[in-house]
Amino acid sequence: MKTNHFKQNTILTVSIVSAGVNTILAILKILIGYIGHSQALMADGIHSFSDLISDALVFFAARAGDQLPDKEHPYGHQRIETITSIVIALILFSVAIIICVDAFSHILHNRLIERPTFPTIIIAAISILANEWLFYYTKLNGKKIDSNLLLVNAWHHRSDALVSIIVLLSVIGSMSGIHWLDAAGAILIALLIFKMSVKMIWQASQELIDRGVDEKTFLLIEKTILAVSGVRSIHQLRTRLHGKTILVDLHIIVDPFISVSEGHHIGECVHFSLMKNIKNLQDVTVHIDPENDELERPSLHLPNREKMNEMLTAHWKTLPGFEQIKKMTLHYLSGHLYIEIFLPESVTTKESHIKLTNEYRDAVKSIANIASVVIHFMPENK
Repeated sequence: MKTNHFKQNTILTVSIVSAGVNTILAILKILIGYIGHSQALMADGIHSFSDLISDALVFFAARAGDQLPDKEHPYGHQRIETITSIVIALILFSVAIIICVDAFSHILHNRLIERPTFPTIIIAAISILANEWLFYYTKLNGKKIDSNLLLVNAWHHRSDALVSIIVLLSVIGSMSGIHWLDAAGAILIALLIFKMSVKMIWQASQELIDRGVDEKTFLLIEKTILAVSGVRSIHQLRTRLHGKTILVDLHIIVDPFISVSEGHHIGECVHFSLMKNIKNLQDVTVHIDPENDELERPSLHLPNREKMNEMLTAHWKTLPGFEQIKKMTLHYLSGHLYIEIFLPESVTTKESHIKLTNEYRDAVKSIANIASVVIHFMPENK
């Protein structure tokens, strides 16, 4: 809980600082852009106002996304961050269209009359420095608390710095006599914003449709599983991204003749090893299998224990030791049944153990799909 509290406080602080800087920049860019006759600077100012909305959404999404899992959301609320990323991208997309339409209107109707003034250069330079500082500040805090949302916003600030560089060059070019360059700079800014918004929408959409992890992480997960003692192979491994976290569902093959508890222990070791070695892993589901049943289930048609008890009783009830069977284990493998029964040694002499085993085997020869019958003779004190 302390970790979540620290994370939320960090995101709040970064969001407030970013919002404050963007507010000042947006006002200066639009005001000086209007007074100084720079359409590119005004477009950048509108872009900065969109960043204010972005910062607000980042903070509220992070707070909602860090809520603990509940009955309605057993996997947590991280997808709120994903949805918020799409909302931010759509806002940027709309801003890009508005800027483009206005800039083209100026060029087509020859409305670029007055040249930008010197203060527009000063504000563009200040914007470059401010956004570059925000980039490093946000990135540092994003790594400190492991927040993908802050890291994405950091690169957003870096893109803002690049946009301001374009504004600066456009203003200088327009002041030098290339009158259309300021509007062209505004259009270029709009195209960059458009590209960034499409990329954000694509990445967030991939998470919403349960995209798996990248190949490097997938191979690390696979290697970690196979390193666990008792794991023979993996026949199904699925991953999906849930916000910034990873969910894993896997099937491992173990020795088919070990006990259920040993198979469970191997599964627990796999779970622990993955949680320890894979970054951002939230949940692991391990299925224990005695054989590869991914493509077909060859043993599904075989009778269950209750039915087998009825069939075996009908064939064994007259044999020596039947009433003294201590335990029976059924192994369902490759469409066949492998039966193990445990009898006390006293049911017959050691010399007759083989004979009695053969009698039990011969008695069930007429039952289909029984591959073998093994009798374990146990001392009385076992």
